[in-house]
Amino acid sequence: MQIFRAEKNTVDEIFIQLSELDKLCVGADGWSSDSFKSEAEKKSGIVLYATENLRIIGLVCGCFGADQADITSVAVTPAYRRRGIAENLINEFIRILPNITESIFLEVRESNSAAITLYKKLGFEQISIRKRFYSLPEENAVIMKKDLNKEG
Repeated sequence: MQIFRAEKNTVDEIFIQLSELDKLCVGADGWSSDSFKSEAEKKSGIVLYATENLRIIGLVCGCFGADQADITSVAVTPAYRRRGIAENLINEFIRILPNITESIFLEVRESNSAAITLYKKLGFEQISIRKRFYSLPEENAVIMKKDLNKEG
């Protein structure tokens, strides 16, 4: 497995594959290829993806600003789950954040116990519930936060 960062000069096919993977994992609410491209082109955006045999098998997307960061999407191809791909992607996301970043936030479906377990393993803690945040099906979001102890 290799991890790459999508940037403004990344070929469009990568963004199409990222969108396809996101939609496979979260359904119609998944990001479009243009959304991934837009995030990758921002100075504050981070779009990482993992490949194996030239296929994208996982992604993490987010952004940072001031002393906070947000993870906005995490997806792993179903056949590749439970192999540490999401964990490696999230750890790489954290590694490349600016040193002034003090905390990271994310939202996850309340029913996604596997993801919640992973996020807790990585040091995220539940801080609140956002009622009826998701649709199709309607569901609450668990808001999670990880405090970073980066040395500047």
